[in-house]
Amino acid sequence: NFYFKFIFSIFCILILINGSNFIDGLNGLLIGYFLIVIFFLYNIGILDHLNLNEEDYQFLFFGIIIILILNYLGLLFLGDNGSYLIGLFLAFILISSFNSFKGIISPYYIILLIWYPCFENLFSIIRKNKLKNSPIIADDKHLHQLLFFYIQKKFFKENLISNNFSSILINTYNFIIMLIASTDIYSSNLQSLLVVVNVVIYSVCYRYL
Repeated sequence: NFYFKFIFSIFCILILINGSNFIDGLNGLLIGYFLIVIFFLYNIGILDHLNLNEEDYQFLFFGIIIILILNYLGLLFLGDNGSYLIGLFLAFILISSFNSFKGIISPYYIILLIWYPCFENLFSIIRKNKLKNSPIIADDKHLHQLLFFYIQKKFFKENLISNNFSSILINTYNFIIMLIASTDIYSSNLQSLLVVVNVVIYSVCYRYL
């Protein structure tokens, strides 16, 4: 049904956009995550349909890296508008990429690439609902924030160091997961398994922290 597909797609885009804003709580976390996704899409050739030349890709990656460094140094921040823009841009790239390779790559590979911001959104809604809190009221109980508090307490007292280290730790995990997923982008079984593994690890870490 065309209308159902349209409404459902808009709903999923909103989840990704809002989830992108949720994970933008540490320096470099959202920008780094976005860079990792773009890197793997480029590496496996899925971005070929955009008809960009090598110079365009170099400009894109160089620009993102500059923003990432400034964000790590605390000299530049995305804010809500920047987070929403990145989420929308990522949604557009993933939808257009999948449509160009429909029937070739697993749709679960696309899901795996955005599992973190989307699950962060879903988990936050479930958590707040369980605690009888409004899902639209912001708090500091997201996984990346709990990890930041833990690292600051146990290892680094300096806010900026704890902030950046927490961000790098989360993105390193996601890089490894996407690296494994990219070894077989056609296997829905592999992609589904990795999504389940991510959810379990997220839940266990959240409970521990």
